[in-house]
Amino acid sequence: MKKIIVLITFLAFSVVLAACSGSSAGSNDPLQFYVSGDTVEGSALTTMSEKYTEETGVEVEVIDIPYSDMSTKITNMLRSNDAPALARVTGFNPVWDGKLLDLTEIAEDNNVNAELGVSVDGKLVAPPLDLTAVGMFINTDLFEQAGVAYPTSEEDIWTWDEFIAGLETVLAKTDAKYGMVMDGSEHRLAAFLYQHGSKGFYEEDGTFTTNTATKDAIQKFDELNDNTIMPESVWTSGEDASSMFKSGLVAAYMSGSWQITDFAKNITDFEWKSVYMPYEEVRATNLGGNYLAAFDGSGQEEEAKAFIDWLYQKENYEELATLGGYLPVTDTAEVEYDYAPEAYEVYRNEIAASDPVAGFQRGTLVKKQLTSERSADNPIKGPVVRLLNDEITLDETVENIIGIFNDAYIE
Repeated sequence: MKKIIVLITFLAFSVVLAACSGSSAGSNDPLQFYVSGDTVEGSALTTMSEKYTEETGVEVEVIDIPYSDMSTKITNMLRSNDAPALARVTGFNPVWDGKLLDLTEIAEDNNVNAELGVSVDGKLVAPPLDLTAVGMFINTDLFEQAGVAYPTSEEDIWTWDEFIAGLETVLAKTDAKYGMVMDGSEHRLAAFLYQHGSKGFYEEDGTFTTNTATKDAIQKFDELNDNTIMPESVWTSGEDASSMFKSGLVAAYMSGSWQITDFAKNITDFEWKSVYMPYEEVRATNLGGNYLAAFDGSGQEEEAKAFIDWLYQKENYEELATLGGYLPVTDTAEVEYDYAPEAYEVYRNEIAASDPVAGFQRGTLVKKQLTSERSADNPIKGPVVRLLNDEITLDETVENIIGIFNDAYIE
């Protein structure tokens, strides 16, 4: 009889465990917050999550997912009916459509700039968490050693031709190994294209297209990757552009505002500055950043929304922006940066002076990732890398980019 009772008890317990393992998270489980980011951004979100736990008793578990794996991770979870509670993301997948919570009210209550977020059918399903912009860093020691002047105000901004000529002088008169590096990201490349008059790749008369300046700018970028002005290895082999700049052997680095805090803390061997980017036709940066997403079906919908509401509240958001070195997305935030505040001023001015095309990718193409049947994966970078490797011609590069956009977004 005892054996029978024990067996029944064991079976009952096993059933409970099985039921729990296949169900959504309960209200007493930690609120899992999926994040991709460097140590600065990740640390900022972890700090704020710990503060939230101290104030509310609700545990928030920050889970770091590599940037390249985030979309796939969440997509697979949703397909398995195992929705995460919330995530900080830079892009979306069509599988997520209809599974994101409406956060309109939270954004309105906390003066969040909804125009920087993603709305579907009048619902703000992904408010912005932060705003980033492409920008230029220089090693001022190298420039000054070579006697090359650089912009110190918006009145003396250089053209790209002047900038490249300056880099050539720096290379000739110093021990710099390369003139510049650019992150291997089409987000950075887009700013370069815009500055040369490109309007990006856009939909017109039922197909994607672009203007003539885009092709000319891609050709110029190809020519600059000559292993002197720019190393091919960043774009073709994935070498870390940030580490190359930190080595002190690269004169300039086209990256973005998210690097400021890290550089201010960790570059000690040379002096650096954020400077105004060169341009040929128009001044332009490229806007980016991260979004907050809360998922329907997690079993923790209300807990996720409560955390997001708390994070956007003025005092908390100002602390987050300070810790993470963010450009704020709320109208009331007053951020006093602990590191290199003058660099943030340059970025604010760049955004204010930028051609409207700078917001095109964020405002239009990111939304298409969510609402289209398919999502374009590196539609610009992939063909450009093939061009750099001499696998395809310039004309084929532009044709391939347009083809990728059409395959994903044109029915």
